[in-house]
Amino acid sequence: MARIALMSGSLRRESVNSSAVATVQRIIERRGGHTTFRVPLRNFPLFDEDTERVGGMSRLWSTLEQFSTADALFISSPSYNGYPPGVLKNALDWLSLGGGNSPLTGIPAAIASASPGRAGGANVQPHLRLILANCGARVIEHEEVAIGNAPRLRGPDGLFVEPGVVGHLERLVDATLAAAAATPVAQSR
Repeated sequence: MARIALMSGSLRRESVNSSAVATVQRIIERRGGHTTFRVPLRNFPLFDEDTERVGGMSRLWSTLEQFSTADALFISSPSYNGYPPGVLKNALDWLSLGGGNSPLTGIPAAIASASPGRAGGANVQPHLRLILANCGARVIEHEEVAIGNAPRLRGPDGLFVEPGVVGHLERLVDATLAAAAATPVAQSR
């Protein structure tokens, strides 16, 4: 049974990347035997190691503790001028603390992107792969999942319903679950 951390790179309530994460969560739930949890980017203050000495860090520590139990990570990110949003990079910086013992070390990480534009935010993916690799994660090799024209492809509940998109997400979920099974990261910490 794998425990998958889900992260949307967007804070916006109606985000298409949050829709991708919610769709992935439903796919995993329907597979059975696995659990998911969302990693809220709002729980990460601006990265500053001096912040640790200041009070009010309980949400951060709770998030880091929960993340340390993950067997894999799934991220869907928008592209902001070709790069991940600062809030996502900030969260990954916090998660990378601890060097070789950080919660990101060795964790299989899957990447997707979604956008109102035709390219689906694909230009963010190489940068996100590099950031994750620099943080010690093991990025899952898979066909690119970039959901273009995304707002039109969601159903009334906000989840993606277009068969091609759902199929791409299902295959990425399968690759993520296989990588989690092959790399028992959480148990080795």
